[in-house]
Amino acid sequence: MDEGAFKSANMVAMRTKSLEILEKAQLPSAQARAILQVMETELATDTLATKADLQALATKADLEAFATKIELLTFKSDLEVKIALMRAEISASESRVIRWVVTSFLGQAAVILGALYFAVTHLRQ
Repeated sequence: MDEGAFKSANMVAMRTKSLEILEKAQLPSAQARAILQVMETELATDTLATKADLQALATKADLEAFATKIELLTFKSDLEVKIALMRAEISASESRVIRWVVTSFLGQAAVILGALYFAVTHLRQ
């Protein structure tokens, strides 16, 4: 049975069941048929996906390519560890830079004091 014939047979069965349900709800036959015609018109626009449509969208291999929740949580925890390590490394670098700046400042102060001492002692004469 081809897909078109299957859809047609399925629509006839659905129409019969829907008509019975609407008539059991004590709707007049003309109104029930009008409602069914509206439903058929909406369904004929191919806006609804059938089970076959959904199965054609993604195969099992396609779904396996997506990250699972566990993989994402593992990635998140690994990322948090790496961020913590980077923060520790930055903190260590910061203390080294502060030490270097203080040492440079003290060295500059010594050079300036030496130059002043030289100027005062040798230029006074």
